[in-house]
Amino acid sequence: MRYKAYLFDVQGTLLDFFEPVSQAVAEYSPELDAAAFTRAWRTDYFERVANLTQSADDWTRVQELYARGFADVCEKFGLPRPQAAHAETVASSWQRLVPWPDVPTGLAALRSRAVAATLSNTDMATMVNVFKRLGISWDAILTAEVFGRFKPDPLVYRGALRYLNVQPHEAAMVAAHPYDLRAAREIGMGTVFVSRPHEYGDPVLAHTDADEEFDQRVADIGEIA
Repeated sequence: MRYKAYLFDVQGTLLDFFEPVSQAVAEYSPELDAAAFTRAWRTDYFERVANLTQSADDWTRVQELYARGFADVCEKFGLPRPQAAHAETVASSWQRLVPWPDVPTGLAALRSRAVAATLSNTDMATMVNVFKRLGISWDAILTAEVFGRFKPDPLVYRGALRYLNVQPHEAAMVAAHPYDLRAAREIGMGTVFVSRPHEYGDPVLAHTDADEEFDQRVADIGEIA
């Protein structure tokens, strides 16, 4: 089915975070298992998001959560707790993500026939700067910060649809993460699962749609168009 608008998750779905972040971790402490540390850091982030009360007027930037999480994960891995400046430096790797190879051309093809917008939990400034650096254009850049809530809160999806002036059945959520797609489906949106086998560095750990739970499954953004 074709939709008027497609909303895209970003980290993991469109951009590879594992390579640049694990590289920064390895540079910080060569003796670390950088892959395991990066996965633990990502888990720490999700736990912080799930337990954080946010609002549009009182917003804690995701970048701050990564910096705080880095210090805690260092302790879990037996490292001394880093100074704040060091934690912020390594955490800045979450702003240097790189697109999966299929993304630039796939998005361009999709935008030729539909509205394409981001819908990320990452901060607005981060998204604007990342895509400006990568030279990737959007019809709209939307993030959870605009709505004062994190996905999978339904307010985030409904708010994005309102900004784009489309009804739920006229739009699809595109993500590599089942929780994101399930939340979008709950409000009546279509769902496109993107397979990213190397999101966590090891295909065994990647999310799948083995039960064909979602409306469409792709391994390349160009397959949507």
